[in-house]
Amino acid sequence: MYAVIVPFWKTFDEQGLTYKIPDSLLSGIVLWCLVAIPLKNNLEYGIVYKIVENTFDIDIKIEIRSIIEIKNNNLIINNYRLILLEFISINYFTPIHNSLNLFLPKNLKEKLINNKLDFFKTSNYNYNFEFDKSLTKNQENIFHDIINSNENKFLLFWVTWSWKTEIYIKLIQHYIKQDKQVLLLIPEIILWNQIYKKICQVFWDNVLLLNSTVSEAKKTNYFLDIYHNKAKIILWTRSALFYPFSSLGLIIIDEEHDNSYVSDQSPRYNSVEIANKITEINNNKMLLASWTPSINSMYKAVKWEYKLLNLLEKYKK
Repeated sequence: MYAVIVPFWKTFDEQGLTYKIPDSLLSGIVLWCLVAIPLKNNLEYGIVYKIVENTFDIDIKIEIRSIIEIKNNNLIINNYRLILLEFISINYFTPIHNSLNLFLPKNLKEKLINNKLDFFKTSNYNYNFEFDKSLTKNQENIFHDIINSNENKFLLFWVTWSWKTEIYIKLIQHYIKQDKQVLLLIPEIILWNQIYKKICQVFWDNVLLLNSTVSEAKKTNYFLDIYHNKAKIILWTRSALFYPFSSLGLIIIDEEHDNSYVSDQSPRYNSVEIANKITEINNNKMLLASWTPSINSMYKAVKWEYKLLNLLEKYKK
């Protein structure tokens, strides 16, 4: 038996490295477990990406070295993210080990390698909330359109002072009651705006807020909270798309036209495209919102790939 390994660090191979699985490790090897491998004259680490019975499946003609040991067999790359990892590598023409770096915080990788990660340690959250603010008829219609429609991709076109955040809050509450997670993406430049303040006024410390100022250690803690479905309200920038949601119900991308959703560093990617792929794989719902939608999103709405929702009235108290 052989395994294709995606190493943590850059190598010459773009789709993983092939290693033999020793008989002594066969019973413990599972997809996406962490293993130690020899690479040139060094000891390196990587994730088991594929398991094959013979080398004909991978067309290798050189001597194949063996995996040294299993470092951790927790499935740190889970469910839909298995497909997403490969999609990013192929769709954005980037080596798969480069894609892997999107999915694992640096601190998490270090703890895995050193066997210092308490995989089952999580924080406590309390989701007993009631949102009693009344919505306008139009807001209510949009809310029910999203939760009741057979469609799962929506584009919300709104005007200033239409109070779209109230719809977000009610959607969050709806999915929490179903034991689902909600990811709300906001451009970094406006992360501390009224959306953040309003949502925290309702859900308090249960909002998991991450941005570029959050430490690597905290990112690891949040990673585990999300993985174990403890954290259900995630307010973040684009990198949150790659965290291990186990029961994702809804992705909201506010100001979906904003350029900060497009990564200009390797691996380069478009967050809206990634959210689309997650929605297709995971069958959750996706809501894009903007007062100036991107041309691409409006085109998809015209072609009925997105259901267009209009919030064109200003909220009146």
